[in-house]
Amino acid sequence: MLITSLIKPTDVVLDLGFWGQGVNVTHENWVHRLLLNSAKQVFGLDVEFDASEVAKLPHPERYKKGTAEGFDFDVKFDVILAADLIEHLSNPGSFLDSCGRNVKDGGRLIITTPNCFNLFNIASKMTKTEPIMNKDETCYFNHRALRQLLQKNGWKVTNADYLYSLGVPFRESYRKKFLNVLYYFLSKITPKFVETIVVVAKKA
Repeated sequence: MLITSLIKPTDVVLDLGFWGQGVNVTHENWVHRLLLNSAKQVFGLDVEFDASEVAKLPHPERYKKGTAEGFDFDVKFDVILAADLIEHLSNPGSFLDSCGRNVKDGGRLIITTPNCFNLFNIASKMTKTEPIMNKDETCYFNHRALRQLLQKNGWKVTNADYLYSLGVPFRESYRKKFLNVLYYFLSKITPKFVETIVVVAKKA
């Protein structure tokens, strides 16, 4: 599991885009809840969230409304997590600058984003003019493009990998369920066609 493998019990974590993570916030597999159960302290930032629900979380004062392209907190973080966020931004350079201001020396930035060469996109390209995109997405990434973006903005990639699944349930079409089976078998041979890429970076 991504969270348990990359987050330590002593970490102070900022979860960017914590509210829009695919499942209801009461679900046990809500990514932010997994963070709350894994890290020492967890903060959150999102452009919109239900304040009445956030008030039920531990330490609701640790949550802010705002954009990932320009934010500041009064604390520095061991880890900043941006799960499936960067592909929705208009200015990823400003996002990386904000992360750089808010991360501790030696702290980590963890980014997950759809793999532009995943099997679903390749299959879609065969039957459509372009692969299906979420209406809020602005760009696609592969490992090389993401690495170059990070390097240009003062970050050094320390780990890069592929992720078969985020481990959270989504409503999926029959075609997507079929492709998930192919993903599983392909991942046993090569991970380069699986759905998500993961990058861990530190300030250069």
